[in-house]
Amino acid sequence: MTSNPVHGVNALIRGAQLLTRKELRPFIIIPLLINLVLFIALGALMVSQFDDLGQFIGGLLSDSPVDTSNMSWWRAILAKGADWAASVFQWLAWLIAIAVVLLFFLVYGYLFGIITNIIAAPFNGLLAEKVEELLTGHPPPPEALHSMVFRTLGRELRKLMYFLGWGIVIFIIALLTSWTVFIPAILTALWGAWCMAIQYVDYPLDNHQRSFSELKRVLTRKKLTTLGFGGSVMLAKMVPILNIFVMPAAVAGGTALWVERIWTEGDPGKGPNGSRGRELNHLEVTKERKWPKGIDGPEK
Repeated sequence: MTSNPVHGVNALIRGAQLLTRKELRPFIIIPLLINLVLFIALGALMVSQFDDLGQFIGGLLSDSPVDTSNMSWWRAILAKGADWAASVFQWLAWLIAIAVVLLFFLVYGYLFGIITNIIAAPFNGLLAEKVEELLTGHPPPPEALHSMVFRTLGRELRKLMYFLGWGIVIFIIALLTSWTVFIPAILTALWGAWCMAIQYVDYPLDNHQRSFSELKRVLTRKKLTTLGFGGSVMLAKMVPILNIFVMPAAVAGGTALWVERIWTEGDPGKGPNGSRGRELNHLEVTKERKWPKGIDGPEK
């Protein structure tokens, strides 16, 4: 079973391609409107913080000379020594400044994603259902609309508790290793990619009422593919304006990733048409299947 981060990135691209299908347009409009409203609100909040952020970074990178004319000789020596040390470690100030800017946009992306995912969860479930039907010809098991709404909202809260719980652990580890600069950055990036993958591959599995524990096991089987998909979604969410369109593309891409790369390559749980991944081989899944224009089926 191959695992390749490129497959994950391609899944997001495929999801964006799927959004051009007219069959999916009715299920994209409402999530996009929700994203647009939240983008305007959070964008205004982010802009209001730019001044404080600029002052903080400016203070970090300041290299103005120290005036020692009114200091005693020993204070002047200490001031000159401190100024010399600051110039030697100026590179560290630049690293901290870059980390602060990235953290600022990372927090913005996470906040934007959390709010939109909770509000748009039922619509995302419907979108994943239609994408699965488009790709396989088989819709998930039928379910009453009110039942699906309550179930998907409960699932979002379950994911949020998981993200926050482990997020606190990651944050503590990052604090303890903050002197290295790079370890917190790597941990945060990996955790963010894992969370994004869980968030969007969950929709098709949830439509088949598979448990959250199953979801984690499914994604662990293809770690590199999972991180490639989640990482590309995370980076796209950090870009203003682009993040308006990321959520529906990620839902479609997560569904395509599960159908084409995970379920068809050995996921033992229930998949399209109630079948199990190990009951049908790769050729049987794609046999005589006409894939949407511009959307390649899984490689044989």
